[in-house]
Amino acid sequence: MSCVICGGDLFFEFKKRDSKSSKELNIAFCNGCGLIFQNPLPSSKELEEYYSHNYRSEYKNTYTPKPKHIHRAGKTAIKRISFLKENGIDSGRLVDIGAGGGEFVYMASAFGFESEGIEPNIGYSEYAKQNYQKSIKTGTLEDVGSGYDVITMFHVLEHIPNLPDVFERLYTALNPNGVLFIEVPWIETKDASPSNIYFGAHLFYFSSATPIAAASRYFDPIKVDTSSNLKVLLRAKKHPGSIKLPDPKIVDDLKVRLEKKGWLEYLFKGGGILKPLKKLRRAAEESKSKNLTPKEILENIIKKSTIE
Repeated sequence: MSCVICGGDLFFEFKKRDSKSSKELNIAFCNGCGLIFQNPLPSSKELEEYYSHNYRSEYKNTYTPKPKHIHRAGKTAIKRISFLKENGIDSGRLVDIGAGGGEFVYMASAFGFESEGIEPNIGYSEYAKQNYQKSIKTGTLEDVGSGYDVITMFHVLEHIPNLPDVFERLYTALNPNGVLFIEVPWIETKDASPSNIYFGAHLFYFSSATPIAAASRYFDPIKVDTSSNLKVLLRAKKHPGSIKLPDPKIVDDLKVRLEKKGWLEYLFKGGGILKPLKKLRRAAEESKSKNLTPKEILENIIKKSTIE
């Protein structure tokens, strides 16, 4: 196969283990643009079946979110809404693609957005509608309408096989001058355990440059944040242009960066040695939510927020 971003066919290939199942994964690094991906990619039919029925239960061990998942999603939603507002995006018609349990949709509406969502997993989308009374449809990217001012996609892009088609579809769904906010795992990060990086459900692994390159025909970057996962805020172009690939030096530097990743870096530079303590603190905080309703959990987080 050829690279879905640059069309190249010169790859460096290596083997990794699925962090969930321990199955062997064949991973390719594109020498043309630095995209890292599973090779070969699963078919669209296989992916649709997997995400509509199995993904949430396999990765969360549940078919609907638990109170601890709601609490985490609510805290994360606050950070994402803050990111939007800090970059001048504080209102408008918003759709969250891959809405999960609906926490971000609910909280975005509390902070000035006319929000709705779409989620491929039946259990999660039905849960969201029942508990938050928000417009969250069961469907995929192909079911998204048009006329949006803001589109959000959190930890979705790494699951979709044809990246150029994705960005074309998102571009047509946005109003002129609309914005796209994506968040994906960042392959360059220091704070991910070496045993928790590669997943069978993740088709792509992104550097700071590759999402921007994949989107470059239709979007210009506004802001890139790598404080945790990779957050990229993009604005729709007036007219589609040509693709802009990363500089070859950026691709070469990424190869070097991947070679340096390991346990010592994770433990001492990425803070991995402190993660057991952080997990205990998080568990203690989440335990306070176990007897609350989903709305009560999110409303408590909203009340404590400093977002204006």
